[in-house]
Amino acid sequence: MTTTEVARPRVSPIIVFISLLAPVVLTGFYLVYALVGLVIEGQSKLKWSDEALVVGLRVLLLIAMMNALVMMYAWVKKVSKSHLLWISPLVHISIGILLTVIIAFIH
Repeated sequence: MTTTEVARPRVSPIIVFISLLAPVVLTGFYLVYALVGLVIEGQSKLKWSDEALVVGLRVLLLIAMMNALVMMYAWVKKVSKSHLLWISPLVHISIGILLTVIIAFIH
């Protein structure tokens, strides 16, 4: 390695794929769950409202913990802050917080 080359951390593409796919799936299901509260009515809405906030907070916690693990992996591998392993978790946590606020207002 010459002095002009910078050592880049080796991050497995499979690990990156799994680390980015799992939060997308979980956030997608959470989005559907939150939007269901907008379209259902009657008895179904009452049942949804009874459990929505508790479920929402648990899913938000799961999203936050999963993405914290991804960020810890990125930190250990010394990945640059502009890498998807840093950006994606921040986006998914933000979306999770937004969906939880939406559920709280719909509730």
